[in-house]
Amino acid sequence: MSRRIITSALVMCLGAAVALPLSAHDEAGSTPQQKARHDHFHELGDAFKAIRDGSKASTPDFAMLKKNAKLVNDAAIDQDQWFAKGSGPEAGKTGALAEIWTKPEDFKTAQKAFSDAAPKLLAAANANDIEAVRTGFAAVGKSCKGCHESFRKPEEH
Repeated sequence: MSRRIITSALVMCLGAAVALPLSAHDEAGSTPQQKARHDHFHELGDAFKAIRDGSKASTPDFAMLKKNAKLVNDAAIDQDQWFAKGSGPEAGKTGALAEIWTKPEDFKTAQKAFSDAAPKLLAAANANDIEAVRTGFAAVGKSCKGCHESFRKPEEH
């Protein structure tokens, strides 16, 4: 084998070895799993804001409320998938605090508050009951706040 081929192969292998760890983080320093979690919760926040605004409307758009309440409820059902071991601050830039993994029972309690409140919000939207939507919205908001206070870094403004 020629020296040139061996040198080229070594350069390619070294390049891949250097690039692979770098590609595990995006430009902001988050892993793909952390970015997916961030994007998911951003979508959840948008749905929650739509419900807030829709619940204040003089004529509620129940189709919109139902759609967004379902999104909130679906997030409550699948919330465990967003906090896999190894996706905390040790892995890259994230708003999730290490307490999620160091205090798992406390975190499960916070998650349960969300998973208990979200179906009630969805049921209220499906029943076209705006007062129950407002009550459900407040309960879900309280569960979000409870989790954010203990398990999420304060937002940078």
